[in-house]
Amino acid sequence: TTCVLYDEETCLARVEEAKAYMRNVLPGKLDNVYNAIDGRAPSAKVVILGYPRLYKLNGSCIAGLSENERSALNGASDLLNSETSKRAAAHGFVFGDVAPAFTGHEICSGDSWLHSVSWPIGESYHPTAAGQSGGYLPVFASRA
Repeated sequence: TTCVLYDEETCLARVEEAKAYMRNVLPGKLDNVYNAIDGRAPSAKVVILGYPRLYKLNGSCIAGLSENERSALNGASDLLNSETSKRAAAHGFVFGDVAPAFTGHEICSGDSWLHSVSWPIGESYHPTAAGQSGGYLPVFASRA
């Protein structure tokens, strides 16, 4: 939201804040959730799915976010996947990286499986039906 509504400097600063949260706060929160899952279902096979990169850099978009903003958001997705994958592995859970499945289907690719900024706003940056079926489902099915 910050990157869409404010200037590049504000966007990049907010992405850095989010990355600090991913490094310093998120691991503990994930541990709490993963411990609760393990406590309630100790023999369950748990599959944790990651996040796609949101943007194809130097793609077909002619308006919207700058390339710096797009790159920063992709970097944040990469860090989120790294941190989530580490915590999943520490708990014996399976991590499914969906980024490769979405390659060629990012926003600005010409064949996006992700909603760009849309209405209702809650759908922005979430997968489309094609992203669910072509990106998330195969990765989940291969690890379940």
